[in-house]
Amino acid sequence: MMNKTRQYQQGLSLIELMIAITLSIFITAAMITLFVNSKQNYRLNENMSRLQENARFAVSFIARDLRMADYRTCVTADRRADAIAGTNDLGVNGSDTVTIIWQTNECGATPSINTTTYSIRTGSSGEPALFRSINGVNTELVEGIESLQVLYGEDTDNDDAPNYFVDSASISNMQQAISVRLTVVARTLETNLTTAGGRITRNFTSTVTLRNRLP
Repeated sequence: MMNKTRQYQQGLSLIELMIAITLSIFITAAMITLFVNSKQNYRLNENMSRLQENARFAVSFIARDLRMADYRTCVTADRRADAIAGTNDLGVNGSDTVTIIWQTNECGATPSINTTTYSIRTGSSGEPALFRSINGVNTELVEGIESLQVLYGEDTDNDDAPNYFVDSASISNMQQAISVRLTVVARTLETNLTTAGGRITRNFTSTVTLRNRLP
């Protein structure tokens, strides 16, 4: 019986080597694409979460102080003419401002007035942010807030319900304002999140009742 000599492969042919290199390139490219897409999705989700959180904080800060407008320890039937005021489209990115006044001391004492103003200004990072001024002392509250728009619900027939919402320049009598509608425009802190390479912005609207002006 004849012995057959085993033949072992001594290497790769040029064609086999080129095929192996091509497949490796495709696999590497697919892995890089998967990594880049995963990283972009992570950035997008993280920025959107931060955007929503910033907007929620901004609205809650303003709404809480709006509910204090026209508060006085000793209840009176009249309304302060300056308990709430605002400017229209004069701030950063055409933003409004809103100013709220209420009394902070005990009944019978000399009135101690708290004056709080919310506005959009350029923050410490160079980006627009929500600022709060309490009795003239400014504080940066929330970054990434691009714009603040404020409408006032005016009650013209004394039925304790707003007849319409208008800006501060159009309201006929601010003492008749019984609610405020806020629109906060928040944006992502990072760029390159859209196909155009820009930021993502979202509008958040809330209507707040001025409870100290209702029965």
